[in-house]
Amino acid sequence: MSEIEKLRGVTLFHNLSESMLSEFAGYFKQTAHAAGEVIFKEKTKGDTLYIIVDGEVTIEKALDEVGNEFKALAILSSGDFFGEMAVLEGQRRFAQARATRDSALYEIGRAQLFAFIKDHPDTGISIFSEIMKTLLKRLQHTSNELTMLFDLSRQLMTQHKSPAEFLAVVMDEMRPYLEGSWNIHAFAYNVFNDEYDPVYTRENFLPDKPVVPPASPESGWLNGSTYVMACSAEGRRLACALFTKAGEVNLLEKNNLATIFNTISSIISSAMVNIEHQAEAMLLAKLKQAKI
Repeated sequence: MSEIEKLRGVTLFHNLSESMLSEFAGYFKQTAHAAGEVIFKEKTKGDTLYIIVDGEVTIEKALDEVGNEFKALAILSSGDFFGEMAVLEGQRRFAQARATRDSALYEIGRAQLFAFIKDHPDTGISIFSEIMKTLLKRLQHTSNELTMLFDLSRQLMTQHKSPAEFLAVVMDEMRPYLEGSWNIHAFAYNVFNDEYDPVYTRENFLPDKPVVPPASPESGWLNGSTYVMACSAEGRRLACALFTKAGEVNLLEKNNLATIFNTISSIISSAMVNIEHQAEAMLLAKLKQAKI
């Protein structure tokens, strides 16, 4: 694939002519990053825009001062870009960027980008327009996630009879936030028979075959339309849920949904353990009371 074809696959440049793309290509520097390599760290200065030619990059926020734990904010793949706020406003990096697969990137500095835009104002307007469209989509995704988390937080303050009941309630809370037609099947792990018992089913279309959880579920896309959300804590299985959309899910939606599902999985896992502990504490209290 030629450099022009690679640039044409980038959302920012889909309105540019071939001659303009050819000229613009001269402003970029090509770099490669191995899986696991940090491209830039949070709170560092930067003036570079990064465009993913191939691979995958996770934008993540540190959860502690030393940077041992991170929360994934976005998963970006071929054709996506990042680092735009440092270029446009000279801000420090608000999060860390890490290659989650071997990745090839185009990099362009603030001075080079603005020099090109100054010489080609019409093209500059097109580029800035695409940047704003992408930022608005990312803001919409973040707002959607925050609203869902707010609704789920109310369930954390509510008394639930069992972890299975809590899981079913969470599935019902999540359902309105999934755009399009989805089937949702949730299962709670039964330690006594080493199986997953169904606790929630919501179908908007007829599935191709009976829905059963994987024998050893792991979070991730099972295929082009089904995501498996596995919940575990303290080294043991707790639950899993299968989300299936009617039709293929595009790569951008897959990446956005994966970050949301991972967050929800952590919340469900912690809450189910707490509910178990509360139930055990209530049972012990009743036994003590019975002995008095």
